[in-house]
Amino acid sequence: MARFLTSSYDVRHLRTFLAVAEHGGLSSAAFRLGVSLSSVSRDLTAFETRLGLELCRRGRSGFSLTPQGEDVYQAAMGLGSALQLFEETIENTRQSLGGTLMLGTIDSVITNPNAGIVAALAKMHRLFPEMQVNVSMHTVSIIDMFVRDSKLDVGITGQPEGLGQLCYEPAFVETHHLYIARHSPHFRDLQILFDRPYTHGQPRVPYIARDYRTDIFKDFEGRYPLQVVARGNTLEAILASVLAGVG
Repeated sequence: MARFLTSSYDVRHLRTFLAVAEHGGLSSAAFRLGVSLSSVSRDLTAFETRLGLELCRRGRSGFSLTPQGEDVYQAAMGLGSALQLFEETIENTRQSLGGTLMLGTIDSVITNPNAGIVAALAKMHRLFPEMQVNVSMHTVSIIDMFVRDSKLDVGITGQPEGLGQLCYEPAFVETHHLYIARHSPHFRDLQILFDRPYTHGQPRVPYIARDYRTDIFKDFEGRYPLQVVARGNTLEAILASVLAGVG
């Protein structure tokens, strides 16, 4: 005789059989399961055919399990409990996702309302309260490599390196402005700079540049008579130089 192996259909039919046995008949089982009487009858018949056993007697004399049905019922209860425990364990695991999310970003992104990072982290905490979140700041030149080397799970950068091992997605649009201190001796020069077209030989305006290079910065610096007098690797560093009247 070939060995009996449980299939996905057997699990459904087994649950129907358990309901019939526990509720003492097909009609009560159909009510409890929220299905039609004919559906319960088909599942029970299919299960008996699959096992090659008569599991219950049903007729005018009432409903009862056969001796073989009693044996199958005892075995089914153990399997049903194991399946229920398995399903509950999986659901609990999904609801209480743990571990640590390593998020790396460049400076001044977290506080940008357009980035939506704080809102995303708050939603993640509500969905997965057991997960720990580690947020760290990095220079723009290493974020891609940290993600590639699994030192970060997610990276946010303004200068993507385009590494082949990574998947890049646009996160948000960031608007940049040009600032100058009101007391700077170059305040009037800046007004003139944007009020008239640039002409060759026009005096250059001292400019504080970001340490990392992006296409949009290169384009901006090439269209206006700007002279780089200092650089900063964070927005706070650049702000200090601007307020001091350096550029």
